[in-house]
Amino acid sequence: QQGTRVHALGTLALPWLPTGSSGWTITPRASLNAAAYDVDEPLAGGGRTASRVIPTVSLDSAWVFEREAQLFGRDVTQTLEPRLFYAYTPYRNQSDYPVFDSAAKDFNFTSIFSDNVFSGVDLVSDANQVTAGVTTRFLDRQTGSENLRLGLAQRLLLADQRITADGETLTQRLSDVLLLGSTSVVPDWGFDASLQYGSQNSGIERSVLAARYSPGPFRTIGVGYSYNRDSSEQIGVGWQWPLNASARSFAAAQQARDSLSDGGIFGSSRASGSSSCAGGWYTVGRVNYSMQDSRLTSAIMGFEYDSGCWIARVVANRQSTGTNTTNTSFLFQLEFVGLSRLGANPLGVLRENVPGYRLLRDGDPSSTPAFLTP
Repeated sequence: QQGTRVHALGTLALPWLPTGSSGWTITPRASLNAAAYDVDEPLAGGGRTASRVIPTVSLDSAWVFEREAQLFGRDVTQTLEPRLFYAYTPYRNQSDYPVFDSAAKDFNFTSIFSDNVFSGVDLVSDANQVTAGVTTRFLDRQTGSENLRLGLAQRLLLADQRITADGETLTQRLSDVLLLGSTSVVPDWGFDASLQYGSQNSGIERSVLAARYSPGPFRTIGVGYSYNRDSSEQIGVGWQWPLNASARSFAAAQQARDSLSDGGIFGSSRASGSSSCAGGWYTVGRVNYSMQDSRLTSAIMGFEYDSGCWIARVVANRQSTGTNTTNTSFLFQLEFVGLSRLGANPLGVLRENVPGYRLLRDGDPSSTPAFLTP
């Protein structure tokens, strides 16, 4: 179906802090999703034009309690953060309207506290539901860093939901239970886990387990395992690691970049105290292997060279497009620091697929990479 859509989305919210309750926030919200269509082919109702307006009201209530505690001999601040979310959206028949950009959201700790199970504009799920959840965090009292996080959430339907991803009316009152946990207590290590437990099947529906080792700048290795019941089971490994670059070469390369930045386009290409641009080789990549199909589903392999004055990247990307078919592409880029980049840009592929990938020209090597989620 092709055609034209005009839409308007509006939200009005007012967070309110009750008097004398510094740890309690109430946020009433009203939103509106309006769309009008003019399409080339007749719609299910026979016409080529259609319009609709769907309102939503919600109430989000969150608390934050704190207490001093100890975790593995460390002085920490433990938080307890209950959350209660109510949403109401009236049912509107949307079977006559085209779907240009809507898709079902992933069921996770973010989407369970949303009022619409769809992304995009075209589909708006009816809702009369309450979501309850609680999170506890352990924060280092000296640095403020998060050492441990645990969470639990579940949704209760107060009425049947008729607009669903599979088109079938949802009558099950209790959703699956979501559990999560993450910790960085072990130096240079991070561990992350999420679990979806079926309230109806009394079994694990989905799970993701991940571990990350990151001992220094641009040094990170992540291993992840994901499982979807009756659907998929795979393991993934991703990394960004120097081959011959040391902390000294990183500092020299950064000094060269600073020199170029200070000197502008005609500035010196040599850092102060250095006879030439200095840098090193880095390797980046990610491999996903399907344990159910016993084959590689995707593989990304690449190398980067950072001279301090310029950066070269070459990346091979192999993706499965079917059971016996694959698509392979090669990307090469040459970046003149402070000027421009030439060639096919592999940065989008690296950011989306390599856990914790960071640009070599990023001057802050201390940030913590993200977890690997295959």
